[in-house]
Amino acid sequence: MPNLKVSIIEKVKLASGKWTNLPVKIPKSKPNGKGLYLKDSRDGNFYLLWREGGQRRYHPVRGALKDAIKSKEQKELYLASIAKGLHVEDPSVGNNRLTIAAGIDEYLSVLTGRGNTVPLHTFALRQFQEWNAKHARHKKVYLDAIDRQHIRAFKKWAMEQGDGKNGQPNDEVTAVWKCMRVNKAIRTMLGLAAGQGPVKKSDFAEVLNRKPTVVTYTKDERDRFLTCCKGGAFLIWSLFLKSGLRHKELSHLEWTDIDWVTHVIHIRVKIVKDWDKQVEFRPKKHSIRDVAIRYVQAVGEQKKQAQRSVVSLLAPNGPTMLELRTANC
Repeated sequence: MPNLKVSIIEKVKLASGKWTNLPVKIPKSKPNGKGLYLKDSRDGNFYLLWREGGQRRYHPVRGALKDAIKSKEQKELYLASIAKGLHVEDPSVGNNRLTIAAGIDEYLSVLTGRGNTVPLHTFALRQFQEWNAKHARHKKVYLDAIDRQHIRAFKKWAMEQGDGKNGQPNDEVTAVWKCMRVNKAIRTMLGLAAGQGPVKKSDFAEVLNRKPTVVTYTKDERDRFLTCCKGGAFLIWSLFLKSGLRHKELSHLEWTDIDWVTHVIHIRVKIVKDWDKQVEFRPKKHSIRDVAIRYVQAVGEQKKQAQRSVVSLLAPNGPTMLELRTANC
C-alpha cells in the first residue's frame, strides 16, 4: 500500500550559521475550524515532505504555518485519490493559483449582508467544498478549474443525496440557489465580471422563473378550519388575511407595536424572544412600514383578555396560535 502521509519540515538557521531541516509538529486548531491559536500563528520556510514512486519528494510552502498545514491536507487528499485510481489535479503544481479552500475562506471572511445572507452563503460554500473533496467524480483543487459541468454535478448531487434541511435532499430551487452562491464566490475571488462565472443565471432560468403551485382548501377543509377558529384565533386569522402582513411579521407582532389612537401597526426592527434567548427581528428589505387596521376595537378586546402585560398576538418562539388550534382539529 502506498505511503499517503505528508509531513511538514522547516528550514532554519542554527546559531552556528548552518542551515538544517526540523520536523514541524501540527498544532491544535481552534474549534469549528477557525484557524490556529495566536501562539501558533507564525511564518517560516516550510516544506512538504512525502514519498512517491519510492523516492522522497519535497515541495516549498513559504509563508504562514496555517497555509503549510492546508497544503499538507490537500496533498494527502491528492495522494489518497491517486491511490484509488482517480484522476485529480496535483495541488503542489501551479501553487500561484488560488485553491478552492483558500478562495472560500477568503470570500467568507469578508462577506457581509442582511438577514440570512452570510449563513446561507457559508452553508452552501462549505457543502460544495465538502462535496468536491469527498463525492465529486472529478475533484478540483483550484478555483479557476471549476467549470459549468462541475457546478451542475454539484446541483445534481444536492438534489439526490445532498444534506438539505433535516438531512433530506434539496428541492431543485434550493439546489440552484446553492449553485448561484458558489458561482458568485468564484466570480468575486477571481475578479470576473457579471456573466463570466462558470454558470449564468440564465442556465437556471426555467427553475427560477417557475410559478409556484397554488394549493387551496376544499370546502370541507375550509369549514373545518373556520370551525376551529374561535375568539382570539379567529381574530389572528382575520388580521393575517386583511392586513397584508408577512408570516414572520405577524409571528413577532406585540401589543406595543399597535398604535391604539391612529389604528396603525408599526413594523420595525426590534429585539424579540426566541425561546430562551433574545434575538433581533429585522423585516425584509424595504418592508419597515406602518399598516392601518380597521377593526382595532376587536383587537383591543383581545388585549384586555391577555394575562401578561406584553403579549404577542402570536407565539414568537413557537408555532402560531392558529396552528396550535388547528393541529388539534
